[in-house]
Amino acid sequence: MRRINLLIIMLTLFLDGVLQAQNLEPNLKWGKPTEAELSMTSYSPDPDAEAVVLCSQTEIRYELVGGSFKATRYEKQRIKILKEEGKKWANGGIVYEYNGHRTGRCEELVKLKGTAFNLVDGKLVKTKMEGSMINHEDVSKVTRLTKYTIPQVTVGTVIEVESEVASDFFYSIDDWIAQSDIPVYYTSYDITIPEYFKFNVDEVGLNRLERKIDFVSMGLSAGGGNMLNCQGQRFQFIGHELPALREHKMLYAPQSYAQRVTMELRSIEIPGRLTQNFSNDWDNVDERLLDDEDFGGRLGKNPLKAEMQAAGIASITDPKDRAMAIFKLLKDHVKWNGKYTLYGESAGKVLKERTGSNASINFMLINMLNDAGIEARPAVLRSRDRGFLTITRASIKQLNTCVVALKLGEAYSFLDGSIEDGWLDILPDRLLVDRARIVGKGKTGEWVDLTALAGAKTQSMVMAQLQPDGTLVADAQSRFTGSEAASLRHDFRMATDSATFVAQLAQELNSEIQSLELTEHHGLGINVERKMHLTKQCDTAGDMIYLNPWLLNVLSENPLTEEQRTLPVEFPHIATESLNTQVTLPEGYVVEEVPQPLTMRSEDGTLSCSIATVVNDGKLSSRCQLQVNKIFFTPNEYPVVKNFLDEVYKRLQDVIVIKKAL
Repeated sequence: MRRINLLIIMLTLFLDGVLQAQNLEPNLKWGKPTEAELSMTSYSPDPDAEAVVLCSQTEIRYELVGGSFKATRYEKQRIKILKEEGKKWANGGIVYEYNGHRTGRCEELVKLKGTAFNLVDGKLVKTKMEGSMINHEDVSKVTRLTKYTIPQVTVGTVIEVESEVASDFFYSIDDWIAQSDIPVYYTSYDITIPEYFKFNVDEVGLNRLERKIDFVSMGLSAGGGNMLNCQGQRFQFIGHELPALREHKMLYAPQSYAQRVTMELRSIEIPGRLTQNFSNDWDNVDERLLDDEDFGGRLGKNPLKAEMQAAGIASITDPKDRAMAIFKLLKDHVKWNGKYTLYGESAGKVLKERTGSNASINFMLINMLNDAGIEARPAVLRSRDRGFLTITRASIKQLNTCVVALKLGEAYSFLDGSIEDGWLDILPDRLLVDRARIVGKGKTGEWVDLTALAGAKTQSMVMAQLQPDGTLVADAQSRFTGSEAASLRHDFRMATDSATFVAQLAQELNSEIQSLELTEHHGLGINVERKMHLTKQCDTAGDMIYLNPWLLNVLSENPLTEEQRTLPVEFPHIATESLNTQVTLPEGYVVEEVPQPLTMRSEDGTLSCSIATVVNDGKLSSRCQLQVNKIFFTPNEYPVVKNFLDEVYKRLQDVIVIKKAL
């Protein structure tokens, strides 16, 4: 009986924690977590959640300081830690533009407070964040990151964080993002804009927010006890039970699709002054970049002129060969430090340290190319892992790096200082964006699409002999081009040694590799050749052999397992893969049945596949060709992509039954 009572008590406590999550009311009193918040053990809308944002409030207030407007952002957030992995939410950071010497304006972190609330022996224990738990890091010339760690955080802890950032950039309001990596139970955004500033206010995302807009009277403190009375427009947004933005396979930046409110300044209309219009103007962004000493100021002087002369660069007649000779020369002097940046350091510093960011290397490359008679300019962009660049909102804040655009004939080609395994037009996948902007002094900016660059191509031929015991002995020859060649070079370079590389490949192919030969697999280049001699054991049963002819993986899995998806699908790059396999059958054996051929093609032609097997004169010939000609597919296209990959993967698992003839 005692055991039953104990089970009832435990079950009651468990259900109580769940029910409290289900019946939880938003608690808008800060510093006082409720009993329900402290005791909850799970979040019913998302039982797998490691943590949940119980309440988040953001308010932006305008004020007058020293005759100039400021916009101060007040943020408060309460988070419940539900699982061990959720403890990482005790660590956070605030990013702001602190450096005022460039523009005369800056942002200031006025307040940062953090508190952990725990129930210990039935009593509430508060632990405040000390100053020693706050650290500042300058992540760029214009950006500071203030990191913090809240102490005494464990499963069950309720965290509260409060911050205040005062900004001179009253005309530029950062997006308010309603969603997070974890579910959000309640969130609100409140901003009142003085009548002098006309903003376009938009809400984007897959979830809807409650919205309320009012016209109100405002009193702005003007110092010395004076007040500026004016009218204002108040915007309020509230979100309830917003889902977590978790990582998805084949998606670079889930946060790009978060529910958010964007505010774009249209004009400033102050009585007694001329009206200033602030239409979207990327030409102005171009000018600001080119006037910046760490962007435009890095253009013009060739740091390796003498080295180019000694290498005979000027004597190379073909522009492409000349460009790549310059790139190789530069990479011999400077290695990428693993950082993508928009601004560059001085060439002298980079050459002395023999390492630099991609932008630092790119500015040096641009100067060297122009000095060699090849027109080259920077192309600024927002990398795929940062989300989409919105053309309608001209802002340097949207940009985080650049690549080199060089003219070879009438068309542009592209290079980047981060390339260690690629070639001309073979950029890292994260830089393959649909919106990059080529800028240059005295030039009109140009938008270009980088998604359809060289891409990837693999052509393989396998000649195999099937033994009566089911052993498949094969010689496989493959040619990798573009991004696939770069990927193979990277894998080889990162392997501990060649034996480890071969062992990893054998495990991937579920085969034994007797010999492997690679050509052009060191350094830069567009192609890699691979030759292998390998064996693989087929399943057998009596006189039956079950053969899958695809010794080389074309599609090892379908990563799209969700039946429905509200987010897009992104392939790393455009790709074509072709595999031909010829298997000589053992004498006296025949094919019982050949799988039906498959021909698939999406309506827009961006996805296609053909698979076929024929038998002739004791030989079995199988051919597969797979093409992906677009890297971005919308949520509406998800069923097409999933069904396509499902069908291709299923057909590549087909087993051909081979039996001994009677």
